[in-house]
Amino acid sequence: MRSISYRAKTRWKKGIQISLLLLGLLLLLVVLAVIYLGRFVVYTPDGVRLDFGRDSSRDIPTQSGQPPVTAPLERIEIEFADPDPHGQSTEPVSGWYVDLEMLQDPAAVLEALQELSAPCTVLIDLKGGNGSFYYSTAIDGARSADIDIKTADGVISYLRNHGFTMIARIRSFQDSHFAELHNSCALQIAGGALWVSSGFYWLDPGNETVLAYLKQIARELAAKGFEEIVFDDFHFPKGTQIVYNSNKDRSELIADVAKDLLNFFSSSNITISFGNPTTDFSPPAGSRIYLSGVTGTGISAAVRSYAHLENPQTQLIFLTSSKDNRFDSYQVLRPLLNKAIQ
Repeated sequence: MRSISYRAKTRWKKGIQISLLLLGLLLLLVVLAVIYLGRFVVYTPDGVRLDFGRDSSRDIPTQSGQPPVTAPLERIEIEFADPDPHGQSTEPVSGWYVDLEMLQDPAAVLEALQELSAPCTVLIDLKGGNGSFYYSTAIDGARSADIDIKTADGVISYLRNHGFTMIARIRSFQDSHFAELHNSCALQIAGGALWVSSGFYWLDPGNETVLAYLKQIARELAAKGFEEIVFDDFHFPKGTQIVYNSNKDRSELIADVAKDLLNFFSSSNITISFGNPTTDFSPPAGSRIYLSGVTGTGISAAVRSYAHLENPQTQLIFLTSSKDNRFDSYQVLRPLLNKAIQ
């Protein structure tokens, strides 16, 4: 049997060491590349993709293993034609509303808009209590509603391109999908179960990630041409079993969220308004309150309940399908599709 010389063994041993070193360096480069590329991973309803154009410095960490929420951390400038010098709308509201039920048939909504003789104010619901979005959103992890989204986008484009005053309404703290993805952002009861009311999970108004999420939605809608964003069901639920971590009471938490939203958009021309808050809620100056479900017989009581508003005649808007003439003295939006009642 031929023996291997000492010199050959030495060269062979050095070769193996060098190969192992190179292999280790290669593995280290692969790990570093994976870590670097991880900043650009985007989770969408269609899967996972790389987006090298996103600003990963804005990502807010959530629970381990969950997709990040890309948060707007700086103020933005959004300009519209003939802006109000205070950045808030004070013009009377008169026109139509499009709710989620109507958006089940966005083609019918688009046809109804095309039949209007002149541009006017249109309020459109764009996010439901289950967390579904009724337009094409770029928000990470968002879920699209089971409708014709392309046609729904066409409705928004038609409003923007034909001179309509555009108002978007979204559910604020009702969002089952976001709560399921990010349990720590949801209201809970003792034991850790998620609080549920009206069939939906509720988000915690005192949670910073929730506030960043709401700002992100509003900013995205503003970029699509909406001049006013209405945060609907803007209140803290009354459930006695709810556990939340704050030294502030529930009304103080809601007031802080309202002020934060107004401050964030104060340098833009976006009006931030609120839907169906509690009667003791005092919106910041320039905001409006949108009320739905009020009957003709309940108008006077509703107006008295919000008598503390700075200017109730311009800050209080009713959404109703009623033909009761007692609404004629107030600002009213009526259903675009035929839902009128006597």
